[in-house]
Amino acid sequence: MIFLALVVLGAIAWFFSTLVAGGAATLLLPILGVLIGAQLVAPVITVASIIANPGRAWMFREHIHWPLLRFWLPGTLIGAVLGGWWFSLMSAQWLQVLLGLFLISTLFQYRFGQSRRSFIMRADWFFPLGLVVATLSGLVGATGPVYNPFLLNYGLEKEQLVATKAINSLLMQIFKLLAYGAFGALTLQALELGIAVGVGALFGVLAARRHLAAMDVAVFRRLLYWFMPASGILLIIKAFIPA
Repeated sequence: MIFLALVVLGAIAWFFSTLVAGGAATLLLPILGVLIGAQLVAPVITVASIIANPGRAWMFREHIHWPLLRFWLPGTLIGAVLGGWWFSLMSAQWLQVLLGLFLISTLFQYRFGQSRRSFIMRADWFFPLGLVVATLSGLVGATGPVYNPFLLNYGLEKEQLVATKAINSLLMQIFKLLAYGAFGALTLQALELGIAVGVGALFGVLAARRHLAAMDVAVFRRLLYWFMPASGILLIIKAFIPA
């Protein structure tokens, strides 16, 4: 029964996250924390993301912004290994709270959706950004929405934002999974549960593709502006769910 529930949850989370450029893992954090225990959440979400992101990247492959990934990926991959190592050693409760507060602050950064950019973002800044965010992702399990304000300020929109994030996330999750395995944080149970979520995620991505293509850019941005602070609230809630 738990596997069926995880398939359904994966489909719902990845459907909505495709429409708002990521955040499926953030949506699932508090729910999975209750269903399977906090210690399994990060590895399970990592496995599910590895299954889901190739499909998302392939479906939107013509929109991938490769020049940005030249700066973004190196920092992301280094951070993924560091985060996987630290995950095996420490609690990340207060990091989740800080990330949540940052996401909530984006509502004010963009003046409740009235401003298109809150700052100018350069491509070379994505190396340190990827390093920091991927490290935190290894610790807390999900930080996808944290990238959104930076990508919006860089100038990516809709399918381009979704596709470029999918490539970065896929490689990050692979390196995280390798790190979890190397440092003893990956179990057979986590693999099985992650596969269940990932199967559902594939259905969710497929169902969302047509909706994203038909969505007006202004509507996409409006959803994103409100989804980021909502994700922050979920992260803070998850931080205080007992392990």
